Amino acid sequence: MEHIRASAADQLLYKITHDLSATVRALVELPIWISEDLQESGVVVSEDIQENLDALTVNGNRLAAMIDSLLTYSRVGKKQAVKSICLADMVAEILHVDPLPQTLKFTTDFNEPTVHFNEPDFTRLCQALISNAIKHRDAETRHITLTISANTPWTEVIVQDDGPGIPHDFREKALSVLTTLKPRDEVEGSGMGLSVADKIAAHYGGKLTLETPSAGSERGLLVRVKIRTYPQETEKTSKDSATP
Repeated sequence: MEHIRASAADQLLYKITHDLSATVRALVELPIWISEDLQESGVVVSEDIQENLDALTVNGNRLAAMIDSLLTYSRVGKKQAVKSICLADMVAEILHVDPLPQTLKFTTDFNEPTVHFNEPDFTRLCQALISNAIKHRDAETRHITLTISANTPWTEVIVQDDGPGIPHDFREKALSVLTTLKPRDEVEGSGMGLSVADKIAAHYGGKLTLETPSAGSERGLLVRVKIRTYPQETEKTSKDSATP
């Protein structure tokens, strides 16, 4: 019964966010169009008006990011294809979408070059964890490491950084939907990254944990995700993948 209620809630969330997407895109684009039309017409706007137009664009982009993240959250486990995933290619694609700042070093450690798992959920999981580490860095953050160990019966994904970390008292809150621990003026984000990763872990019979990498240090965060390893079987597609 609980699974049915969760599925119905996801369907409702998908419908709402899908229907809102076009409206949100218009909210982002309209201030830009207005500025371009005014410029072409030779109208010089005051600094206050331009700031208001820019604020509309910024907040529209924030809303668009939130809608996209909620859409991804509602799609966990849906329309998946079991594939052999080249991890190097996957990381290159993630960093192309979410470029790494020049101040950060990114390293990987894979015990196998490929994993066999549901897509796009596996890539979504890694992207959410990497993006979370990049967005919540500070001036002292230097290094992010992605470790993937594909073994039987578990595949383990770990993203570790030397950033500001998350205090123990706030770690449960950090996994909540639409939760940011810093104001959005300081860190741009929808507050959905760890929530998406946590939902993917739970859907595939696993668990996400937040840890401090070094004992005695308040800096750094290690996000550990364990998910059940898929057998090396023929690729297949399902509309609603069941928990392994």
